[in-house]
Amino acid sequence: MTDIPDETLMLAWQSGDKAAFNVLYRRYRPSLFSYLIRHLGNRGQAEEVYQEIWLTLIRRRQAYSVTAAFRSYLFCIAHSRLHDHYRKQGKRWTLEQEADEGEVEQVIACETARPDESLSKEQESQRLRFCLQQLPPEQRSVILLRLEAELSLQAMADQLQVAFETVKSRFRYAQKKLQSCLGLGSEA
Repeated sequence: MTDIPDETLMLAWQSGDKAAFNVLYRRYRPSLFSYLIRHLGNRGQAEEVYQEIWLTLIRRRQAYSVTAAFRSYLFCIAHSRLHDHYRKQGKRWTLEQEADEGEVEQVIACETARPDESLSKEQESQRLRFCLQQLPPEQRSVILLRLEAELSLQAMADQLQVAFETVKSRFRYAQKKLQSCLGLGSEA
């Protein structure tokens, strides 16, 4: 089932094939969960929102039709659940708040990696998470949709229901802010 397109799996699950759902769930766990961790900076909250995404998909299963890539459909649900999560919180969460609560997920280095490489990668990862949290939510959303869902700017515009030029501007501003925060300078 690993070579079956997502849309076919979703339609099979819609018709009652539980194995198709399991394949989709396993296939999207890494990228979807990574998207949530980067957005929220908190493993516990990411788990909660992750489950809400799949519950939403389960509830909407019969309404699904192949009008776009399944990946876009799933990340659209993810975006909506994140929006709901932020609204429920009533505030913008930052990595500093999460660190104070002791809930920031530590990345476990691969056993085969050299310790100095692992430390460097962890430090880079922490810097990136910090910089992502500094972005305004609208800019962070487009960056994460691009990085995690690999959506085109047009697909993001369609998903977010905003003008293409708005998404393009948000993406460009987010890139510049990330480059500045990471000390990479701007491309000329």
